[in-house]
Amino acid sequence: MKIVKYLSKVDSEKCNGDKHCEKYCPSGAIKVVEKKAVVDEDRCVACGKCYEACGEGAVQLIERTEPITIFTDPDTVDQLEIQQLCEKAGVMPDISICPCTKTTPKEIAAAIIKGAKSPEDIVLMTGTGAGCGVYCIAIVFRMFAAADIIIEDDPRWHNMTLMADDVPESIKSEHPVYRFGELF
Repeated sequence: MKIVKYLSKVDSEKCNGDKHCEKYCPSGAIKVVEKKAVVDEDRCVACGKCYEACGEGAVQLIERTEPITIFTDPDTVDQLEIQQLCEKAGVMPDISICPCTKTTPKEIAAAIIKGAKSPEDIVLMTGTGAGCGVYCIAIVFRMFAAADIIIEDDPRWHNMTLMADDVPESIKSEHPVYRFGELF
């Protein structure tokens, strides 16, 4: 879950239209139109990536009139479907996978079951990926793969899905000190 209290605002006088802000926006909220960045307030998750990417100082974060909450309630989806998707992905449904939002795999599963087809959709439905976007993205890609959803190449996301489940059985049995069997 992510509570969004801020949103990006662009000073069109300073904006040079270089698209650096657009390139890094995880929710697709900022687009360059006619050489000026424009923010879709409904999609802005206040991650600050556009602010960091703008070398002109054209982007600022301002307080929203009303905060918004981004969350997909796993209880609104068939629990067996969630369990099956998490099992297929090799993840435990109730552990936090995103240090920035404390999102669990079951929330990601619920979002996928409800129609998420891209990491951008996951950002908009759960908030996951709207912070650092580093630790959670491997599980997000793994969950999409388990749902047989292919993610298009996009410079905002890096598929780093190697997990303990991916280690071959021969290595696991050869190195019991790592206790693979105890965890998974």
